[in-house]
Amino acid sequence: MKTTFFRVAVGVVLIAGAVAASACHRHHTPAERAEWMTEKIAKHLDLDDRQKTALIAVKNEALAARAGLQKEQQALVEELIVQIQSDRLDQAKVTGLIERHQALQVQMMMRVFPKFAEWQAGLRPEQKAEAAEHIRMWMARYEESH
Repeated sequence: MKTTFFRVAVGVVLIAGAVAASACHRHHTPAERAEWMTEKIAKHLDLDDRQKTALIAVKNEALAARAGLQKEQQALVEELIVQIQSDRLDQAKVTGLIERHQALQVQMMMRVFPKFAEWQAGLRPEQKAEAAEHIRMWMARYEESH
């Protein structure tokens, strides 16, 4: 049970991260990046139409959650910039900003999680195994580059 929850949680983090990340230069908007990622997942896992529809629901929820939190995220960045430009960094204030940022990320993941759980429940065992393998490969590449 804990292993299944952990795998699902990691999947949510990866999907949310893929939607929220801005590192991919080929996809200029969050919606373009999310579309690219859902197409990639659908292809790698050979999703049927029902599974693709559920994955699109995950993507749409992630984009909506991101949009809903965008103003708060920008306010955090502005506060951080003020701190960076100050003569002396207020460590307590920056720690608070980090904690608020993490809380927003958790809020976004918890909003997306129910849709993700629905999608994951509709996967066949071999698709779940393939997804787990892709997560392992992605994490190995990530660890090598950092």
